[in-house]
Amino acid sequence: MRPPAKATSAGLCLALVAAGLLLGGCGGGSSDPQSAAAGEGSAQAPAPAGANTSRPGVGSKQRTADKQHSGQQQGPGASTTGDGQKHGPRIAQPKGQREQAPSAAEKANLTIADMSLTSPSLPAGPGGPTPLTPPYTCDGAGKWPALSWSGVPAGTRELVLYAMNLAPVGGKLFVDWAVAGIDPALSGIEAAKLPKGAVVGTNSFGKRGYEICPEGSETYIFAIYALARALSPKPGFDAREFRKALLGVSGDVGLLSVAYSRSQ
Repeated sequence: MRPPAKATSAGLCLALVAAGLLLGGCGGGSSDPQSAAAGEGSAQAPAPAGANTSRPGVGSKQRTADKQHSGQQQGPGASTTGDGQKHGPRIAQPKGQREQAPSAAEKANLTIADMSLTSPSLPAGPGGPTPLTPPYTCDGAGKWPALSWSGVPAGTRELVLYAMNLAPVGGKLFVDWAVAGIDPALSGIEAAKLPKGAVVGTNSFGKRGYEICPEGSETYIFAIYALARALSPKPGFDAREFRKALLGVSGDVGLLSVAYSRSQ
């Protein structure tokens, strides 16, 4: 189902360094080679808006992806989202060593992803991650931006969207949002509105929904996965556990890197 991949360009240097942090080995905690990070491949490279990267083929063991969240601090100015839960101005982030940068072999195998993922809600950046604006974080409405994609391969049975921290916390993948059950005939979703049939999973904050609320500056990856077999999880599914299963049936992915900084 995957067409021949294009070679990575020299302009993806920043993305190459970032690839090992998120996708080089913290994708779900399975030792099964098919669960190596990101149906994107065992190393993924976030790139400037509109450019997406992945590596076909999987060869390395995948580390456990189980985020332990230390809690959420509430304080003056706390806001609420549509689910009625408060979101404080700061969130205490768990501590731990971050994963190593990708190896020379991983860099050599990086390729451009088969699918394209962009956001019409966000401004185009000068290069590197797309700026994520406050309305799409806990400093605003706390809802996801509109997302558009193309290149969905023939035979796709289900699309799945994820938002993940670029840098693992405690060496483990942190999922901020997961939505499954998306009709493969669609080419995008609206801001703060899910399409019919979509189901939302439980993120690494322990909440069913979208949550981007960094303590300071953070880079995130939005990913769209094309599944050759529908997995159809139930509402509230565990986003980390489900990712292990989807990597076994997803051969195509689109990536969008975004960055957001909060004032202290």
